[in-house]
Amino acid sequence: MSRSAGRIGWVLVWAVVFCDIGTSVYYVPGLLYKTTGDRAGFFVLSTMIAFIFLCIKEVETTRRFPAGGGVVSLADKAFGPWFGCLGGQMIMVDFFLTVSISAISGVYYVDSVLQLGDGVVVPATLACLAVLCGLNIVGVKESASASLALAVLAITVDFVVIGTALFTAPPEVLGKIPEEFASIAQLDTWHLLVGYSGAWLAFSGLESMSQLAPAMRDLGPTPRKAMIAVVISVLLTAPVLTFLSTASLSPEIKVAESERFMSELAGLWGGAGLKLAVVLSASSLLLFAANTAIIGNYHVMMALVRRRFLPEALGALSHRFQTPYRAIILCTAIPAIILLAVAGNMELLGELYAFGLLGAFTLASVGIDALRWRDGERGAGFWLGVVTSVAVGIAFAVNLVAKEMATVFGASVGGVGMIVAYLTHSGRLDALLAKVPRLRPPVEFEYTEASFLTVEKAASLVVGVGPNVLVASRGATRKIFKEAVDRARARGLDHVYAIYVDEVPGLFYPQLAQPTPEGLTVLEAASASIEAMGLRCVPVWALSHSAAGSVADAAESLQCDTVVIGATQRTFLWSALRGKFIGDLLRQLPQQIRLIVVG
Repeated sequence: MSRSAGRIGWVLVWAVVFCDIGTSVYYVPGLLYKTTGDRAGFFVLSTMIAFIFLCIKEVETTRRFPAGGGVVSLADKAFGPWFGCLGGQMIMVDFFLTVSISAISGVYYVDSVLQLGDGVVVPATLACLAVLCGLNIVGVKESASASLALAVLAITVDFVVIGTALFTAPPEVLGKIPEEFASIAQLDTWHLLVGYSGAWLAFSGLESMSQLAPAMRDLGPTPRKAMIAVVISVLLTAPVLTFLSTASLSPEIKVAESERFMSELAGLWGGAGLKLAVVLSASSLLLFAANTAIIGNYHVMMALVRRRFLPEALGALSHRFQTPYRAIILCTAIPAIILLAVAGNMELLGELYAFGLLGAFTLASVGIDALRWRDGERGAGFWLGVVTSVAVGIAFAVNLVAKEMATVFGASVGGVGMIVAYLTHSGRLDALLAKVPRLRPPVEFEYTEASFLTVEKAASLVVGVGPNVLVASRGATRKIFKEAVDRARARGLDHVYAIYVDEVPGLFYPQLAQPTPEGLTVLEAASASIEAMGLRCVPVWALSHSAAGSVADAAESLQCDTVVIGATQRTFLWSALRGKFIGDLLRQLPQQIRLIVVG
């Protein structure tokens, strides 16, 4: 991989994960209030104990699976491929609901200021999903720095709201918080368990940590420090804001405005200015979380395609943008259908949310226990992990009984997914789809050792003493290859390095990465053209979030003093979303390396 990979430190990892978990505070207090009343804050705080121990396991998952994959890789390793498939189905159910609830919650916060009206919220949310679908098909470049900016904005506004409420609210309001604890004694065991299991929604997003493993600077201090920061951030915001909102807001507001407790809390104690700040930060972060869930979901789908649990047709890449457009469309269409089915009702969405989230958490936690047992661990850490699995498993089991709609929905979607997996794995579904021209699986290429080299492999086999010539192309353009050959021949070289970069938008790298068919075609065309001109071609392939970073890295690693590229053919939209290649390359190339632009 290029030097642009593996460069995210703990602060940026914290930002990405907090952008997921931190959004829960905008809708979970209202959802919990529906079932637990003013005791919502107590349940969020008490559930944090089990959450912290689950965080320890998530860090271990990140370290054990440096290629990412989360619960899919973990369950596969612990129990076998079909459990990995089951984990994928559960996490996809979770992602579908995350997209739905995050997107509409963001629009509800906008509605609290603009007064869009009940009939506009759902259509506006569907429009947002359509935009996110288009952006992901083009390949929106989600960066850790953008996550950092949003995370800092969100937590800053959270602290301002907390501080304003604590210093402005009269003593009798804050005095209600101890009463919430005292009222817990009035609940029977079943209602305590229902409140506890429902509070797990406050910690949705934890699963994104292990998905980031390939992008981390290291798998030692980075995930550990990031997780500590996540736990502290959540502890200082989620329970406190839940306590303050249930204690401060009137019963009428808590019933009528359950979708936007935070903006109502900010408006009550901080006025219109602070309310607007919450709306801006909440809506931005929630839509960002919806987009992150879309990205995470189609990466899970692609992992299942590679494991032959989903049809190859679903993994087809856009010829122009090299993104899995069919998977992306599915990842936005299903949440849109869910929103239409529940008519934008947040309470129903909250009911549906629990199945996939707690199912994936339970499977991942038990999976770590199984791997520890297999490794011979029997100490306190192992048994504490078992207790954590029991705690999460109890929440899952209670939700199966208490939230029948979630059980029916999750089991139905997951069941259909497992049937599709069986039909795909047996070859029957792909054979059926092959009869449909537009859904016919892409032609498979024969990958050989001679097809391409990674940058690292090519650098270990550097030909000659340099300086060498590198040509980078996204197409089979003969004049670009000729320019590279002429410059190599003038130096007395008998070879040219040719690189193709598969640029992956977002922060999540796909697993089991190989060149796309287009990439292999370009490398083969480069080899044929360069060898027809009398020189030897050394084909190099890289996978990266930044094509410019990979080319600059390759030029330096391969001891090149010249890089030949073609004039950019990227549209304005492509450049806006995925960066300006030539400008980025000029900034990243060492000064001693010349850039030749042909055409």
